[in-house]
This record gives sequence, C-alpha cells and structure tokens, in this order.
Amino acid sequence: MMAAKARISAAILLVCIILPLLASAFLDHLPEFLEHDSRNKDVTIRGDNNIVRANDNDFTLPRSHEKKNERSLREKKSKKKKHKKKKNKKGKKSHKDKIFDFDHIFGGNQQEGDEFSPYLQPFDVPQTTEEQEQTENYDGLREGFYQKTCPQAENIIRNGLIRAFQNDSTIAAALPRLLLHDCFVNGCDGSILLDTTPSGARVEKLAGTNGATVKGFELIDEIKAELERQCPGIVSCSDILAYLSRDAFVLSGLPNYNVLGGRRDGMESNEANVVGNLPLPGDTVDQMIDLFQKKGLNSEDLVVLIGAHSIGVAHCFNFLYRLDEPEKAQMLDPRLAGVMRFICTNQMNTLPFDPTTQYKMDSIFYKQLMMKKGLIESDQILAQDIRTRGLVQKFGDDEMGWFDKFGKAMNKLGAIEVLTGNQGQIRRQCRAVN
Repeated sequence: MMAAKARISAAILLVCIILPLLASAFLDHLPEFLEHDSRNKDVTIRGDNNIVRANDNDFTLPRSHEKKNERSLREKKSKKKKHKKKKNKKGKKSHKDKIFDFDHIFGGNQQEGDEFSPYLQPFDVPQTTEEQEQTENYDGLREGFYQKTCPQAENIIRNGLIRAFQNDSTIAAALPRLLLHDCFVNGCDGSILLDTTPSGARVEKLAGTNGATVKGFELIDEIKAELERQCPGIVSCSDILAYLSRDAFVLSGLPNYNVLGGRRDGMESNEANVVGNLPLPGDTVDQMIDLFQKKGLNSEDLVVLIGAHSIGVAHCFNFLYRLDEPEKAQMLDPRLAGVMRFICTNQMNTLPFDPTTQYKMDSIFYKQLMMKKGLIESDQILAQDIRTRGLVQKFGDDEMGWFDKFGKAMNKLGAIEVLTGNQGQIRRQCRAVN
C-alpha cells in the first residue's frame, strides 16, 4: 500500500515540477529553432533580443477570415476591371459616334472665339494608309482639305449658316437644292452662282427650272467675303456650297458626315446647258434612273437623295396638274388632294413636302410615299415602281440605315465632274469670274 502511494507521488512530482521546467527550457531556444528552419524568409518577427523569420505557409488563417480577404481581393479586382473598361470606352470612338445628338447640342469641340455650333464637331479618327489613299483619290477630293491652308473655313461656313437659319429656317432646304442644280449641270463647279460670264451668255440661274425657285446666293456672298478676309484666294465657291449643304442637313437633324473638299470654280455658265440635265416633277422612273446614271449615280442613290424632300416646300405649279388627270389623281391620297385645292389658289403658293415634320430630316417622308401622300409625282411613283418600291419601304422602316447612306450619296453627288488641281480657279467673289 505504501509502495503504491510512493509511485503516485513520484508521478505527480514529475507532472507538476519536472515537465514545466523542460518546456521552459525548450521555449527559450524556440527563436533559434525557427531561424535555422527558415527557407522562405517572407515574414520577420522581432523580439527583445531575437529575430524570428517564418514562411508565410506557417501561418494558417481562420476559414472565415480567409473568405473575407478573398472576397475583398475579388471586389478590388472587379472594380479595377470596370474602371479599365470605362476608360477604354472613353478612349475608343467609332464613326457612328459622329451622329448628331440634340442632348449634346452645347457640346462639340468649339475653339475659343468660335460662335455656337448647333451640332457636335466631328472628331478625328486615325485613318489607315489605304483609307487615306482612297479618300485622296476620290476625283482629287479629300476630307480635311483646308486643315492646313484655312483651318477655320468650315467653322466660318457653319456659323454663317446658323445666323441665316435663325432669320429664315427655309434656307436649310434651299442650299442642298442649289448644290444639286449646280452639280447636275456641267459638274460641281459653282457655275449656278455666276451672274455673268466672259462669253456674255445667259447664265444657269436664269433657266426656268431655277429662277425664283432657287435661293441662298446672298448667304454664300457673305460667307465668301469672310473667308477672303481670313484666307484670301483659298476656299472655292463650289466647296462653300458643298459644306453648306451638309451643314443644312445636320442642322435639320441628320447625323454629321465628313465632306470632301478641293473643288475649284468653273468660268462658264450657260442657261442652255440646264435643259435635260435636271430632274423634273413629272419625270418617269425610267427618266430619273437614266439621268442619275449619266451623272454616275445609281437607282439606290436616287431613292436615298430624294429623301432630301423630308424638308422644304414645293410650289403649286409643280404638282397642281395632278388633280386634272384622273389617272394621276388616283395616286393621290384624297385628303392631300383637298389640301392642294385649298392652298393652290395661286401657282406660286407652296406646300411642305412633309407636313408632319417639315423642318426635320427623318424617314417619315418615305412612310408618306407608301401612303400616297407624296406631293411631287416623281417622288410618288418611286413608291409604286417595282425597281424602287422596296428601297422606299426599307428607308421608311430603317431611318438609321438611310442616314448612313445619305452622307455617302451626298459625297458622290458632290464629286460629279469636279475641277481640281490647276483646273478652273478660286473666285474672289462667287458671282463673277476673276
């Protein structure tokens, strides 16, 4: 019994006294042990007299803390990615970004001292060498033609139009009509602007299809005078008309498009050349397609460009005859026929091509053609003829598609039989040759 008690006492002594002493001795040498075993010295722990280095693998985080850190890292990475994407979106712009936006009407990259521009200025998109060659070889015309010789030219032209538009909103439709009447007669050479020529012949603007129905000459005179003060002998009258036409459409809601420049002015203008070179209100589809093909334009260009009638008006003498011929009258919406009779008590009275949105470029005009509400006979028959009806329907349903094609078709129109290089001249004033 006594022996058993002695063994128990020895065991208790061992546990309570000897083992703690051994543990204490081991802990005194623990820093040394860790230092000798450190292979990856990632973490440094400093004590009173010792330096302890430990591998980060020796540290085990609680599972909840580990998840929290991982989630935090993921959130940071996600924020960085979103920020990067946002930054890239700001940096990358496409041609479609040039679309006119009324929400940004006070935007644009106006230079200090420029007057207010009602649409966004086109930003520069770097072109490949191939694109530059294609642009510069477009019959000698190219974008940004005056960037070096008269960088303010387009702003001067645009601001002149804005001032005129504030006084007379009908100027927007008149200018593109003037361009077409110039380009279809001996090319885009500004010959329709001449009052006199060295030959003394009657000039184009006196022709019956022009006369009182064309206007915008005074505005062009004002803009030309300003350009001559800023950049004498640099900007041609024919280019002024081309830029003005684009600006008139954009002012009316069309997306902005770049215009090719580099035309020079012709020195002749003859009334006799107008006959047979301009589309007429009573033309058939065959006649219109044939005329456009002679000018280097196709049937799609015809339908695209006829959309310019989304703005503007027609004089009664251009359509009133339709009421007197039963076959032609059948192509008219009865309500439109009634309006014609009511308004056209005088042949010089006018009706808007598109009474719904008379001053806005949009595809409603095409929709109205499909409903027999075309004012001009030559417009209306495009919606009946099998060769063009599909295009009228298409552009009525796809306004953005029409917008895209319109700018391209206008540049094709503006490149008809142009004078470039050393041909023609740069007139000092648009009504007379130098």
